[in-house]
Amino acid sequence: MEAIKSIKEAEKKSENMLREAMIEGKEIVKNAKINANNKYKCILEEAAVYSKEIFDSYVQEGNKEADAIKESGKNSISELRNIPEEKFNKAVNLVIERIVSNNGNS
Repeated sequence: MEAIKSIKEAEKKSENMLREAMIEGKEIVKNAKINANNKYKCILEEAAVYSKEIFDSYVQEGNKEADAIKESGKNSISELRNIPEEKFNKAVNLVIERIVSNNGNS
């Protein structure tokens, strides 16, 4: 009788241990999913920050190049505005002569 009682107690203990192990296993899986999700969000945030930094650096680089082009254009405009009127008039007359001579020959 004592042996049967011991076996039943051992069976109950093993059932309890199995139940606890299953509960603990589910808890471990649940925590692993939470941790993985948090890590995933963290990786996405880091990637977003990194991509914004890269984008901003290219925007700054583009603005520098655009500023250089604008400055060059301003200098060209300034040079054109400072052409002496006599040279300007000669250039206009040359263009008119070429237009007239080309149209006259057709």
